[in-house]
Formats: sequence, C-alpha cells, structure tokens
Amino acid sequence: MIKLDIRDLRRIQLEILDEIHAFCQEKGLVYSLCGGTMLGAVRHKGYIPWDDDIDLMMPREDYERFKAEFKSAQNEIIDLTKVETCEEQFIKVSRKGTWMEDLILRRRLYGVNVDIFPVDGMPEDYKPYTNPLKAMHHIVAEFCPYWKATRRHKFYWMLRFTIKKLLRGKGVDVLVIKEGLEEIALKHLPKDFPLATVIYGDFRIFPFPSDVFYHIQDIEFEGKMYKCIRDTDLYLRTVYGKYMTLPPAEKQVTHHLYDSYQEA
Repeated sequence: MIKLDIRDLRRIQLEILDEIHAFCQEKGLVYSLCGGTMLGAVRHKGYIPWDDDIDLMMPREDYERFKAEFKSAQNEIIDLTKVETCEEQFIKVSRKGTWMEDLILRRRLYGVNVDIFPVDGMPEDYKPYTNPLKAMHHIVAEFCPYWKATRRHKFYWMLRFTIKKLLRGKGVDVLVIKEGLEEIALKHLPKDFPLATVIYGDFRIFPFPSDVFYHIQDIEFEGKMYKCIRDTDLYLRTVYGKYMTLPPAEKQVTHHLYDSYQEA
C-alpha cells in the first residue's frame, strides 16, 4: 500500500470533482460548491490552505437522480444512509482502491472522497417541522457506534462514543430511523417550499430562500471553473459570519484526523 500525502489527497479529490462536474453538465443536474469549499473558492480561489476535503450540495431532486444514475469506472457512491455505524445522512463519491484510516480508533473507512449533501425544502414556519427531524436525528446519533475522529471537541466525541457503547442493544434499528428521515426529506423538495437548507450533518439549521440553490454561476477553484450558487455572500455570511477574515493561527488546522492510503 502507498500512504498518500496532502497533495495526493487533493489531486484525487479534484479528479473526482471533475467527474462529478462533467456528469452533472451532461445530465443537466444542479450542483454547487458548499461549506469550506465555497469559502475556499471565494477567499482563496481554491482549497483553504489547511483544508483537506471537498463539499458539494445538490437540490434533493438532482441529488436523487445523481445517486441513481452516476456510474464510474474509478469511483463509487457511498450512501451513508445505508451505513449503520455512521450517523450522517448524505453521500460520498469515493475513489476505488483507496481508503482512509482514522487516527483514534484506527478504523478503516471509505476511500478518498468528495461529500455531496442534499438540499431539502422547509415550510416558512419551519420549527415545528424540524423538531421531529431533530428528535429522529438525535436517536440515530446516540445509537450509532461511532466516534468522530476530529481535533474539535475531542472530549465531547469521546464521551458520546462511551455513552453509545453503553446504550447499544436497546432495540433501536438505526437504519429504520435513517429511512424515516429520508422519507420525510423526499416529501420536502426545495422547489416546492419557500425555504431550503442542508438539514442533516450536525443539524445546524440555516434557512435560505429556495431560489438561492437554483441560481448558479461559474466559480474558480484550483485553476478550473466549477458550479456555485450566485449569492455566495448570503450563504457565507450566514454560515461563517465575517468569512473574509482568517481565523487565528492556532485554528488554521484541519479538523479531520485520518491517514489516506492507495493500493500499490
């Protein structure tokens, strides 16, 4: 096996991104850079210097088509809604013949990948809507035997992992709960609702007008042009605040703790 450095990791991620971009262009699917990847594109025209992943988002209807139709010789879709040991609810496009290993539990994870998050609709009075989703999500989070390998809040994640080990065997079927979350999401397509957001992950809720996710522009990232929502300022101000200001030097580190490998 070959251990990958940050340059290898980013090279593979960009190759995956190129294939996703080409597929979406061919099929007429909407996608956008999101999260730290959008921030990197706007502030650095590429990766945030200390970042090591790529995040995309798609309106739910495009996301479902992508999940059903994407085929690749080099890459495969990992649907985390089907993975009992992971609490997330999105997909990864993962490079075959590679894998990552977290540095805490030494678990072998999926390959080098690009994350794709679904954008789901919400009614204007969204709090009653999100409350049951949060409750279901928290059940998934508590019963997944999962310890997130991260620099952030290390004690918190260790404590959660310990509690989860104690709670296992209480008769909760995590995959059934995950399926229930997907069923709710499929009834809330962003094109049918005034507000929309990425509602899974850590469950921070940032409601945006749904139109934001359909008005798309080209944006530079690592010397190539990809797709991104036009109103990057609204998104980045809402999610990150004063996003053009660099964090303190001590926070300029990746929050992921894993090594990456490729078959020789």
